[in-house]
Amino acid sequence: MLRKVITVKSKVSRIFALIAVIALAFTVVPSSMAAPAKPKEVRIGLLFPTTGAFALLGTDQMTGAEMVLKWANANGGINGVPIKIFYGDSKSNAAEGATAAQRMIDNDKVDIIIGSYSSGIAQAVMPVAQRNNVILWEVGAVSPTVNSQGYSNFLRTVGVSKTYAAADYDFVTKFLAKKLGKKATDLRIAIANNNGAFAASVGDAVNDLFVAKGLKVVAKEVYPSTSTDLTPLVLKLKAATPDVLFLTPDAPDSLLFWKTAKTQDFNVSALVGSSGIGGAGFVAAFGATGVEGVYDVEAPALASMNTSGLKSRVADLTAQWVKEFGAAMGHPCAVHCGDGIGGTYTLVTDVLPRALRTSNSFSASAIISSASKTNIQDGGTPQGFGVQFTGTNSATVGENTKAKSVIMQWQSGALKVVWPSNLATSTPFAPMKTWDQR
Repeated sequence: MLRKVITVKSKVSRIFALIAVIALAFTVVPSSMAAPAKPKEVRIGLLFPTTGAFALLGTDQMTGAEMVLKWANANGGINGVPIKIFYGDSKSNAAEGATAAQRMIDNDKVDIIIGSYSSGIAQAVMPVAQRNNVILWEVGAVSPTVNSQGYSNFLRTVGVSKTYAAADYDFVTKFLAKKLGKKATDLRIAIANNNGAFAASVGDAVNDLFVAKGLKVVAKEVYPSTSTDLTPLVLKLKAATPDVLFLTPDAPDSLLFWKTAKTQDFNVSALVGSSGIGGAGFVAAFGATGVEGVYDVEAPALASMNTSGLKSRVADLTAQWVKEFGAAMGHPCAVHCGDGIGGTYTLVTDVLPRALRTSNSFSASAIISSASKTNIQDGGTPQGFGVQFTGTNSATVGENTKAKSVIMQWQSGALKVVWPSNLATSTPFAPMKTWDQR
């Protein structure tokens, strides 16, 4: 009888022990399923052309991005997580850019690459970032071909070339034609661009829109980006007798074109340029009188943008960074500095904090998921326009649908935002003086 009681007790004990084991199995979470530990840091690489032909504007863009990252670190990083900054130089060359990107990934273990100033360089860097599951956060390159493959790890804060064309068309039809005493459809318009990815995309976008809208394009010229003599191009344009020229060069050929136009006495009532036309090197090369009246279409130059429409905190920070940039670089924070500031501001104040809150991670998938929820309204970034990214199921992945371009003009040696009126700090004028009047 005693043995039987003991046996029953033993069975009961084993049953309770089994129940306890099962209960423990359901309450203890395997390490593979546990919430990830909070990252110790986020590693960000700045990859820009800081030597070579694009160095002046590439350095401006890199410096703008760097200032915002350092500001974020000085104010607690990303919700308490510090940012570690790494630097790469694409040397103004696409192949060098791809190599530098791989080096930053292999050696520095970056989570994000911020770049790239040049569309051609960005196009070479993008496959490297995707292959290694790193985000390319693009703040400067505007050609739609940068991510023609639709890679998921691409996010761009600036507008593509169609935003340039839209700003140009708006300016021509609502101001410039009337100022020149003509109907928009009667204006003689010439379009010229080099054959690089950026310039070709803008030139084609302008041409396609203008032709579709019934404007009179009397010349569409393309020249090699490596040209050392633009006399044939300028003579062709001169022969077409345009009222307005839309010119899309890179930084080096901006100077060569304007020098050649002066030599050949090529005059137009209005020139709307881009890239190097809006850079500090342009006014430095020709002086205030030499560039007076020339227009530039791009994202806004922060140093001469009306910031009254920005949210107060954004306006205060923008003023701080503009002042800091000018003191450090010896020239105003113009277009490319603004690209670096505006794009990086969205990353550190919106996308990364949300990724950390929702995923406790700075992985590519966490950043992409966070970016899909970004919806910043106009006035919420230093550049004035809002931010909302197209998703990975879109025909154009990672594009900012709220990005805009503006029209600026060289006036008394400063590049002033003149269109649209809500961002303008000065009134546009036309026609330009001829060379013999300068």
